[in-house]
Amino acid sequence: ITQVEFVDQNPIGKSSRSNPISYVKAYDAIRQLYADQPLSKQRGYKPSHFSFNVEGGRCETCQGEGEIKVEMQFMADIYLKCESCHGKRFKQEVLEVEHNGKNIADILNMTVEDGLEFFRDKKSIYDKILPLSDVGLGYVKLGQSSNSLSGCEAQRVKLASFLGKNSVDGNILF
Repeated sequence: ITQVEFVDQNPIGKSSRSNPISYVKAYDAIRQLYADQPLSKQRGYKPSHFSFNVEGGRCETCQGEGEIKVEMQFMADIYLKCESCHGKRFKQEVLEVEHNGKNIADILNMTVEDGLEFFRDKKSIYDKILPLSDVGLGYVKLGQSSNSLSGCEAQRVKLASFLGKNSVDGNILF
């Protein structure tokens, strides 16, 4: 054994905005793809406009969460779909930017298998999403919140991230 990798069931991110495609580093390439679209260039959009973590393209009403937390004094908090973005997490003008008929919210709502089909001609994105399918997560949505993944699913996302790095040299114990 040349290397030991610890793959536990802890969540893949501390934020509810963490998701499988950001964890395997595919979201950077997807944001760049959308920033390279003609309408984005015309409007001066950068890759950060297609992130729900920073101001610019995200819905400011819900801070890119897609839902609003309503704190209940003596009961569990409830979450309501954001009325501004209708759960899409982005401003309307950002959602007008499309690639092959899909906006960024449509991409985040795709399953891993649908994403592989959609990005089959974009090798840099396809190759980063493929390990998610290889570990049996084809049914998970690309933008699914990390806190909605089971421990086993989080574990497989971590394994997919490692496999996607193409650094599998020697005998590795997971």
